[in-house]
Amino acid sequence: MTREQAAIRRLIAIAVGLLCIQLSVRLPATSHHGLDRYETEQIADGLYTFRYGGYRNIFIVTDDGVIATDPLNPDAAEILQAEIAKITDQPVKYLVYSHSHWDHATGGKAFKDAGAEIVAQERCLANMEATPHENVVWPDVTYADSYEISLGDQSLELYYLGPSHDNCLSVMIARPSNIMYVVDLANPPTGWYMEWDTTLSDTYIFNLVPVLKAIEELAASEGVQQFVGGHLSLGVDDNGNTFAHPAVGPISAVTERREFWEVISGEVRTKMDNGMLLEDIPDGVDRSAFAGRIVDYDKDQMRILLRRVGAYVESGR
Repeated sequence: MTREQAAIRRLIAIAVGLLCIQLSVRLPATSHHGLDRYETEQIADGLYTFRYGGYRNIFIVTDDGVIATDPLNPDAAEILQAEIAKITDQPVKYLVYSHSHWDHATGGKAFKDAGAEIVAQERCLANMEATPHENVVWPDVTYADSYEISLGDQSLELYYLGPSHDNCLSVMIARPSNIMYVVDLANPPTGWYMEWDTTLSDTYIFNLVPVLKAIEELAASEGVQQFVGGHLSLGVDDNGNTFAHPAVGPISAVTERREFWEVISGEVRTKMDNGMLLEDIPDGVDRSAFAGRIVDYDKDQMRILLRRVGAYVESGR
């Protein structure tokens, strides 16, 4: 049994009697869980979301070409190209990396070979140069704070709000649909779910709350009310049946994710300020403030998360 499958079974076990709960997952591409291996859905005029296993991205189709995001991996990229070709004969002119992590960026070669220009935040290029991967194609264009890609009557705005999950993650807004794309920081429909990887590899915990606040402020200033996350969210009904939540959800899930980190970090900080040792944090923190709110709560994973948050509180980063 894979780690992802075990997570799904845990979810089903705790979901009995609940009408609807949510989990952000990375399903392996060969595991359907009652779902197609991949799917493409139109979510606005010219705006589509593509799901491959438990991963999601978006792409924009115009009469002047296509803007695609996150090629995921070589297999997903090939399927994505075929899905786009079913919709339009226009070429993919731009491919945008949301960040530099390999599970989102190793499929770029197929698009580069077909003539696409690859765009990413400038620190992504530095990351790729420092830790190269044979299937990661470096970006052609990088930006510092913001960047806009326009084709026809559509555009994709990129914003860098600071280190968070990876140190180069871009938050995107598709225009004119006004739908945001947020990868790995939050996933609709709710922000109260267990972190998928509680070791928080390459996650800048000290800046998660400020970045999530910045996303909220950006959404408010730009009139954004909905967003697409970078992963599939599953629900389980009261009969134990698994279903997929819609790709598009309320921006309030970003607020809930900020609250998730504020509550957990706050409980850890209070204990450590009162003299609790780091090694005692995993079992010493009162979890009543958040355990009942996390829909897929796992006490063993929470111990790991609390230890990791404690290390951040002790070091300040």
